[in-house]
Amino acid sequence: MGANNGFAVITAVLVGLGHRSVGYASYADAHPDELQIVAVAEPNPVRRERYAKRFGVPEDACFEHADALAAAGKLADVAINGTMDEIHVQTTIPLLEVGYDVLLEKPIAPSKEELQTLEDVVERTGQKVVICHVLRYAPFYVAIKERVENGDIGDILHIHS
Repeated sequence: MGANNGFAVITAVLVGLGHRSVGYASYADAHPDELQIVAVAEPNPVRRERYAKRFGVPEDACFEHADALAAAGKLADVAINGTMDEIHVQTTIPLLEVGYDVLLEKPIAPSKEELQTLEDVVERTGQKVVICHVLRYAPFYVAIKERVENGDIGDILHIHS
């Protein structure tokens, strides 16, 4: 058993090269024996080139959009979708259709109808969509919650979700 405890390396494609998806993918920098980024899809050519270089992605595995990436077939074990909120569903569907399980940044969808469309595709394809809630236990949120519970901040009058 090697440095990764005998587990196979997980390969991933990145769709949308913003702060969150690159943040998740940065695990590959320190743990290349556990995670490798093998393709990227990003409309901004500067970002696309920068992160392709950082993760060692060859030019023929760099795409402008999720649709073009999906058209190339399944290139990795999973997809990490960090696109803009309003296009989460439209960029996730082609990934599911080609056979990716998808790590999707929240919010899942901008409307109930789009959420239902995504659910229908998940059910039809049998693929998984895992939603990120990484800040829920971040120290600053935990501290705020404790201060509210202790009465240090005041009463909560309204929560809009």
